Amino acid sequence: MFFIRKAQSKDFADIANIHFKSWHDAYLSLLPELYINNKNNLSEKIKMWQELINHPDVIIWIAYDANHKSLGFIGYFTKNNSYEITTLYVLSEYHGLGIGSKLMKRSLQAILSFNINANFYLWVLEDNAPAIHFYKKFGFVCNGEKSEEDYKDTQIVDIKMIKKMKIYPTQGFE
Repeated sequence: MFFIRKAQSKDFADIANIHFKSWHDAYLSLLPELYINNKNNLSEKIKMWQELINHPDVIIWIAYDANHKSLGFIGYFTKNNSYEITTLYVLSEYHGLGIGSKLMKRSLQAILSFNINANFYLWVLEDNAPAIHFYKKFGFVCNGEKSEEDYKDTQIVDIKMIKKMKIYPTQGFE
């Protein structure tokens, strides 16, 4: 059994640890190992999350178990009506339990409850088929935008996915 709540200042170290472990596990088969080792530094992630967790434009939800062990998190960066999902990570030993889905549902519902005009988007590795499939289940579609980075002999390509909102006659938005 697990629970979801908005992250608090005290959660920064847990979030950093999940980010560090999950980032490595998620990208080991998708990116060069040297790239992963250079980009994935625990002390830098701790410092980053310590600063970000209280930033007014950052929203984070965390999943935890009955013993209050942190299992995963989702983070958004907000600007006006746009919400970029910047991070969604679950510890690999807890994959397949619906934690990522619950984090996604809970966060989308919470944002839409106070901002019905919200637009959602994210960037995902073009070769990360499982993640792309996951996001499509929540209504995200590729919009054709790409971001490319060259690392040694490897080109790393991220694609942008946007969430198409359904049109409701009384609301007049998409």
